Amino acid sequence: MNKIGFIGAGKVGWSFGRHIKENCGGLYEVCGYYSLSADSARAAAEFANGRAFGSPAELAAECDLLFLTVPDGQIAGVWAALAEALPSNRDAALYVAHCSGSLSTEVFEPKPPGVSFGSIHPLQAVPDRHTSYKKYFGAACTIEGDPAFIDFVSGLLKALGNPFSEVDASKKMLYHAACAIICNLSCALTYVGAEVFESCGLDTDFANSSWRSYYLKNAESISDVGAVQALTGPVERCDTATVASHLDILSDDTREIYVLLSRTLVEMAKQKNPSRDYSEMVSLLWKKQ
Repeated sequence: MNKIGFIGAGKVGWSFGRHIKENCGGLYEVCGYYSLSADSARAAAEFANGRAFGSPAELAAECDLLFLTVPDGQIAGVWAALAEALPSNRDAALYVAHCSGSLSTEVFEPKPPGVSFGSIHPLQAVPDRHTSYKKYFGAACTIEGDPAFIDFVSGLLKALGNPFSEVDASKKMLYHAACAIICNLSCALTYVGAEVFESCGLDTDFANSSWRSYYLKNAESISDVGAVQALTGPVERCDTATVASHLDILSDDTREIYVLLSRTLVEMAKQKNPSRDYSEMVSLLWKKQ
């Protein structure tokens, strides 16, 4: 049975380890965890049915695949220190991975013989240690790395039920920016919209439940038919009077967000309604700063 270990017992390490425990069908097992905090390593190991190790080298010696689930800025240093401690006469191949969406395999130096490197980035937000693993099943992943690494982790992800695709190392930062726009910036946009919604004087409980329902139904529509076909509202209708009124009533920062995103909506609306004239909307949005 292939054994998997984690250096770093944060949210990603906890979640991915438990995902392996729950969903790999017994083909892989979590060997254990190492962390600078022994208590964190023990807690994560208990959560994923592994054990806590006293050093990174001890953990690596028992693993087929070793994840460095530490902050991005620490990956290179953690690996460099571990590489010096690895035995030169190791019999089995070792696969080493990180879960950063922005960094590539180039972060791993040195690259001793017998070790293959890569990354696995789940397209899944990980807000906490104890429940995030429940959303890992079926979540898409991107992978990149050495051919041997790709071959090994392809088997792991197939066993776990995660669809995956390779991303070129040179495109990782661009890919990560896309992830941030879709996931993180949508959080900010929803936060701003919810604040405006709640400032309308509605009952607080009603406001909170109604905007959440509105948001989820729209997200389902976008998922079903795509962003362009799901687009509705005053920009799509070319209702310049309403958009102008929105701009007059919104505060400076919120108005700027509204203008910038509405300019993109115009381009989307032109795709959805190629015969509609959006020149008045263009004039309005591009003169408003």
